[in-house]
Amino acid sequence: MKITIYFFLLLLSFTINSVSATVQKFNFFDLNKQLNIFLKKEYPLNEDSIKIIIHTPLKKNIYCRKPDFSILSNTHNLGLINILLTCSKQHYYLTVEVQSEGEYIVANRKIPRGTRIKESDLKILIGRLDVLPNNTYRKKKDVVNRISLRDFFPLQPITSFMTRPFWLVKVNQQVTVIINGNNFKMSSKAKSLSNGAQNQNIRVKTNSGKIINGIINENGEVIVSP
Repeated sequence: MKITIYFFLLLLSFTINSVSATVQKFNFFDLNKQLNIFLKKEYPLNEDSIKIIIHTPLKKNIYCRKPDFSILSNTHNLGLINILLTCSKQHYYLTVEVQSEGEYIVANRKIPRGTRIKESDLKILIGRLDVLPNNTYRKKKDVVNRISLRDFFPLQPITSFMTRPFWLVKVNQQVTVIINGNNFKMSSKAKSLSNGAQNQNIRVKTNSGKIINGIINENGEVIVSP
């Protein structure tokens, strides 16, 4: 009888431990899954491949029915980030690495400083985005017609800090101002108070000394609407 009871208790203990291990494994997996879902919403890289590596080991006995994640920084850069996990009023600080692979823009040839960039000057590569400089361009259309601020070398990634808009209007330039009103349209001359690119807002000073705001069109004219 004692042997039977002992065998029964041993079997029960083994069953409980097995269930407990399974639950712990499931909970740990669930937290990883929830973290992946959270980060993929935070990083809108739908066309890219995202890989998430947790560098802070999670305790396997943590169970969160509704885990709450938040990124502990103001910027959403790729690479190493710090995340706060709130679970049943308990706080856990995680170091997570976000890796992503996708398209980015590089110079197709040497581009001298001051060049107005053409589409043929650019090339698309596919690779790790998290190891690139911040603000690397992802699409050709965002670079075409901008001005290079320094020499670019072949296959060099191009960032927004390396270019500026092409100025259709320059400071102190005499420009045509077109004022669109109700049932009327008139034009006059004015002096620009800053540089400006197409579709940018700019301030101009009329011959009478009045300062008005307008939008630069593709012809370098300043359009003023009521």
